[in-house]
Amino acid sequence: MKREKEEKRALHFIEIPERSAKPRTKGLTLARDYGIGYYEAQDWMESVGEFIDFIKIRHIFTLLSPMNKDHLTMRKIQLYRDNDVEVNPGGIVFEMALLSKKVDECFATMVEMGFSATEISENMVDMTLDEKVKYTKMAKRRGLKILFELGDKYPKEPLNVDLAERDIKALMSQGADLIILERSLIEMCLGQKGESPENGRLKELVQRVGLEPIVFEAEAVAHQAWLFNTFGPDVNIGPNLEPTYIAKLEATRRTLSREGGYTWMSDRLGDDAKR
Repeated sequence: MKREKEEKRALHFIEIPERSAKPRTKGLTLARDYGIGYYEAQDWMESVGEFIDFIKIRHIFTLLSPMNKDHLTMRKIQLYRDNDVEVNPGGIVFEMALLSKKVDECFATMVEMGFSATEISENMVDMTLDEKVKYTKMAKRRGLKILFELGDKYPKEPLNVDLAERDIKALMSQGADLIILERSLIEMCLGQKGESPENGRLKELVQRVGLEPIVFEAEAVAHQAWLFNTFGPDVNIGPNLEPTYIAKLEATRRTLSREGGYTWMSDRLGDDAKR
């Protein structure tokens, strides 16, 4: 259930790293509803809803949903929004609408269904920068928050920092709210554990455009650890996180988890805290 106000922690006398409350502008967590039932979604919101900023509804459920507020998909959309979570369908929905030449109609229908955001992606389709801007403006006119996902699903080359900087600055200036870096690009930059020398491409991109606009589609724990240890707890992570992983990720954000290197405890106990 949605909390009306934030209550004092029962163990308030134990110091822990604090985090900003929703609506946040950094340190965002983007999760994914893979097709859970309503009551499971309700339990999810009650347990970890306060840690989640965006939820993506799996595309098949969006595509098959009737325009019926009592249908499961639309009930869950309303549930998430009642808990201050932005809701969007996956980028595949946009790409299919693009191929059907029905993008604006798709955006309008998303709003009618209750979605508050949309993902625009180029995983399987090619778009010029002008086209990317065009659809960003189109979604903005419909009142949707825009998560633009940059990168091919199967890239042949590592992240091109110059092109990424160009696109990010252009799209943000035209109303995009967040830019998602496709998982495959992150994997090419980081290798298995962040050991690849190509990781400098991510550092360079953050230096050029800042940390706040970027969402890293990092699903591997080793990649998340690299991001937290490189950029700090306010890195944006998502959008395909499993519901059962959210609480652990929040502990990592607060540097209270092994993946974060026990940074908070290390400051107080020394290197022995990492063992």
